[in-house]
Amino acid sequence: MKALPFATALLVLAATPAFAGSPAHYKVTFDGTWSAETHPLEYPAGAHFSGLVGATHNGDFAIFKEGGIATAGLERLAEMGAHKPLDDEIRAAIETGKAGVLFEGQPIFGPPGQADSAFDIDEQHPMVSLVAMIAPSPDWFAGAANVSLLDNGAWVARKTVPLYAWDAGTDDGITYRAPDADSQPRGPVILNKSLHFNVNGERRAVATVTFTKQ
Repeated sequence: MKALPFATALLVLAATPAFAGSPAHYKVTFDGTWSAETHPLEYPAGAHFSGLVGATHNGDFAIFKEGGIATAGLERLAEMGAHKPLDDEIRAAIETGKAGVLFEGQPIFGPPGQADSAFDIDEQHPMVSLVAMIAPSPDWFAGAANVSLLDNGAWVARKTVPLYAWDAGTDDGITYRAPDADSQPRGPVILNKSLHFNVNGERRAVATVTFTKQ
């Protein structure tokens, strides 16, 4: 086989996924759109989102998945807005190579509103998952799972994902301010079927998250 000229070889290598998918830095903008106008049923006083908790990861890790059972960390986040022990669960996944980095954001009080955070991502952990409590609520959270930022071997320049309301399956409450009622046994994590988030038969997002490559 005839050897390629050096300059041509560099162009070929630069076009491969290994080069196009080198580590990248992203800003993530959490845009909380949940409000009395968008979700009027019993919209609560003191409405807010907890700060985001997110991770980059591969296919062997999940902060949550539809039909799965919430971890202790997700339960605490969904019921109380606490980042711990979910942050510790992510750090444990980082130690085993299943996750790449942990990132966190600030709460949004009196939505609508925005909060920014940032993270680095690599080819070994090309997906992102993130969650934030919808507060007050029994165990409801906004989230997205397994969002890939790698497309055909290249990092996407910008990606916006709608965030819907989820039910963590750890509390039986059905209203924003329902008294604590632990689910025994725990139910699966599901998209929230409540009329609070489904208006006239339409499931309405409570937020969006936008990933912008820096």
